[in-house]
Amino acid sequence: MKFGVCCGTDIEKIKYIKELGYDFAESHCQEIAKADDEKLEAIKATGMPIVAANCFISLRVVGEEKDEAAIGEYLERLFSKAKYLGIKYLVFGSSGARRIPDGMTLEQGRDEIAYFLRNLVLPFCEKYDLPVAIEPLRPEECNAINTITDGVEMAERIGSPYIRVLADVAHMFVQNEPVESLLKYKDFIVHAHTSNPDPDPSTNKKRTYPTKDDVFSQANFIETLRAVGVEHCSIEADVIDFESDAAGAYEVLKELR
Repeated sequence: MKFGVCCGTDIEKIKYIKELGYDFAESHCQEIAKADDEKLEAIKATGMPIVAANCFISLRVVGEEKDEAAIGEYLERLFSKAKYLGIKYLVFGSSGARRIPDGMTLEQGRDEIAYFLRNLVLPFCEKYDLPVAIEPLRPEECNAINTITDGVEMAERIGSPYIRVLADVAHMFVQNEPVESLLKYKDFIVHAHTSNPDPDPSTNKKRTYPTKDDVFSQANFIETLRAVGVEHCSIEADVIDFESDAAGAYEVLKELR
C-alpha cells in the first residue's frame, strides 16, 4: 500500500510530506484547473507523484443552475492539466455541486447526476484516459450518494470502467458501514481516504490525522483495501498542526505498507 496526504497545490506541504517518506500527494481539482503553467511546473519540480485530486467541481451539476457549457469548459481545463501532472484518479465528492435541491426527488436528482457523469464527464475520461472515483459523503454534507452501495450503484448505472468509487473511512464510520462491506465491491473501489474517524471530542474535529493512540484501527481498514486491490490511500482529515499531524500519521501508516 502506498500512502499520501491531501495537500491541495501547496508546494511546501508537498515537499514536506515527501521528506517524511510519504509516497505521493493528493491535490485539489479546482486549484489545478485554475493553475498557471508556472504553478504546474512547480508541482512537477517537487518530484512527488500526484496520484489523485479531490474537490472535483464547484459548478452545480443538478438543478436549474446547471450550465453545461461552463461545465464543459471547466472539465477540459481540469482534465488536461491533471493529465499533464500524471494524476491517476479524480475524486468526485463535491457536496455542493451534486446536492439535490428542494422540490426535486431523490430519483430525479440521481438521474441528473448520472447524466452529468455519462454525458459530460465520461467523454473527458475517455479522451484523457483518466478515471473519476465517486466519493460517497455523509448525509450531513450531501443528500445524494451517501453510502458505498450508493456509489457503486451509480457507477454500475454509467457502465464504464472510467467511473469507479472511492472509500472514505470517515464517511463510512458515521453511517456505520463496516469496512468489511468493501469486500463485495472489489471491482469498483479504486482509491481511498483514511483518517481517525472517531477523534477525542476535545479536538472539536470531525476526523483527525491518525495517531498511535487512536482507538480506531487503521490496520483493519488498510488490510481490507488491500484485499479489494486498492493500491493508494490518502489522509484526508481536519488539520490541527499540519507538520506534527503528518509526521505522527506517517509513523502509524508506514507500518502498514
